[in-house]
Amino acid sequence: MVNWYSPALAQIVDAPASVNLVPNFSATFAWGFEMPDGSRFSDPRWTSLREGAEAFLLSLLADPPEGRMPLRPGSVRGRFGHIRVLVQWMAAEHMRSFEDLDSDAVDRFVNMLHARRGRKGDLLSVSTAEGYLGTIRSFHMQRAKLADAPPVAPRRVSEMRKRRWTPYGRHPYTPDEIAMPLIGGAIDLLAAPADRILELRDRVAVLSQEARHPGRTRRRHINCAMLDEPCPYADRYPHPEWPLRRLAYMLDRLADACFVVIAYLVGARASEILRLEADCLEHHSTAEGEEYAYLVGTITKTSLTEHGDVHRWLAPEPVQRAVHLLERLSAPLRKLSGDQNLWLHQLGYGRSPLPTTMPVGRLSSPTVNERLNKRLRPFLGLPEHQGHPWRLTTYQGRKTFSRFVGRRDRTGLTALQRHLGHIHRAMTDRAYVGTDFELSELIDDQAADETRKALEDLLLAPRVAGKAGVMLSERSPFRGRTSPADVDAYITQILAETDMRLGVCDWGYCLYRRESSACLGSESEPNPVLRTQSTCSTCANFAVTDKHRPVWEARLQRNRDLLSRGDLDSESRALAETRVAECRRILGQLDGGQLNVAEA
Repeated sequence: MVNWYSPALAQIVDAPASVNLVPNFSATFAWGFEMPDGSRFSDPRWTSLREGAEAFLLSLLADPPEGRMPLRPGSVRGRFGHIRVLVQWMAAEHMRSFEDLDSDAVDRFVNMLHARRGRKGDLLSVSTAEGYLGTIRSFHMQRAKLADAPPVAPRRVSEMRKRRWTPYGRHPYTPDEIAMPLIGGAIDLLAAPADRILELRDRVAVLSQEARHPGRTRRRHINCAMLDEPCPYADRYPHPEWPLRRLAYMLDRLADACFVVIAYLVGARASEILRLEADCLEHHSTAEGEEYAYLVGTITKTSLTEHGDVHRWLAPEPVQRAVHLLERLSAPLRKLSGDQNLWLHQLGYGRSPLPTTMPVGRLSSPTVNERLNKRLRPFLGLPEHQGHPWRLTTYQGRKTFSRFVGRRDRTGLTALQRHLGHIHRAMTDRAYVGTDFELSELIDDQAADETRKALEDLLLAPRVAGKAGVMLSERSPFRGRTSPADVDAYITQILAETDMRLGVCDWGYCLYRRESSACLGSESEPNPVLRTQSTCSTCANFAVTDKHRPVWEARLQRNRDLLSRGDLDSESRALAETRVAECRRILGQLDGGQLNVAEA
């Protein structure tokens, strides 16, 4: 058993040794693990290094870096595992102090991690590697409080070559069939119903001030007065005879919906969202005169400083609405506690729509996870996924956002098209300033994955339409084959040699080259304004597979229906006839029509 409360360790938080600095925690770390030379880390020769490691672990529990919450005991035990590997490696390298971990030493440690294999013989995952380096980074942040600490912070894993590590796979994104009703339902709740719910809370506040009855009598009086007040989504609360509890329940659902909208349309981590404070919106204009709203917060997870890095996330209109509602929602508790955090709630059992004498705290990620699954999911009536309820987590918003923004084929995302297009334009704008490099990497990974899938579709499709599709069909060595290994190797070679990024949309693929671009695009991508189905159908860069057939069939039917109308003017009729011809040409090629490149 480790003596966490020895005088030497208590000094780091300037507290007497008799004070229980970390109550309800029993340290169970086995410091007697074997070292490379056959000795045990609990032996006297390792006392200095062991006490330095012990002091660091205690500091994460009792006095963490500024801006970070004290770690839970289970998390500290995970850091102990990182420290064990680190000190074993340090001993093999003849290091006897954490101050010896300079930049060169950290780079050698990273090389050791790269050579290390996981349980299945694979490379270590990105998250595992970042766990080790994150522990050293936290150790460095605590250097002012400790007698022995690393003098430099290691680089982030995202700054290293990706092929060193197994990619992320632990955190899934939310499937479209779940994400769309989730985000759509949250946005709907934050519209007019949110204003009505907050009006009801204000009404209860007025009744509470006017009531002359004490205690339970006052509550019964307010309860009776609120029974006849219409409440949005009242049928989704099982006890209509309890209007105050119903109102408290609806206020919590407003906060849940705000979290969903921010997480899925901004892409920040849960810890960064739950640290937002009042007045966190900023507005900036570009040189072209377009105005963007930004959500201003702090990134601490990948920061090299204990204060974190200030970051501005793009905030589309639903996010701005969510922040304004959170400011109204949290105003009473912010006034009561003096804390400007937007995610305040009162601790303890029982819920009241008005502040009580219970302590005020901040929402945590585990609490949000529980509320999303036990409360918001049934409230919105989300569908099942493959026969089972889909478990929502706070991280899924970030992963799903990167997938939405990184993908160009946004079929099924109609309700979010405008917001996602706005975000994509701003993220490529020179005025966009950010420090969330991991999010940019997630988006790039999604774009690369989409490019790989598109190339595989183009190379294996038995028939391809469009001018570029016809030429590719004549040259592809894999046409009609189903050997995934050869195709995968070929695609990997193409991506490695060209850094290709296909332009992908609902109606086809763009093998983009500026010199042959019908939409007059930029050096790197098609013009999003002039890129239409009619423009693409005549472009030398355009290709279509059976995946896009439904879009062209639907377009053909819409224009046929227009031509059947007797009140259509001549100009509109000519446009519809042109579109019908375009659709027939594309569909004819997909059906095996013998059109040459010039006719296409």
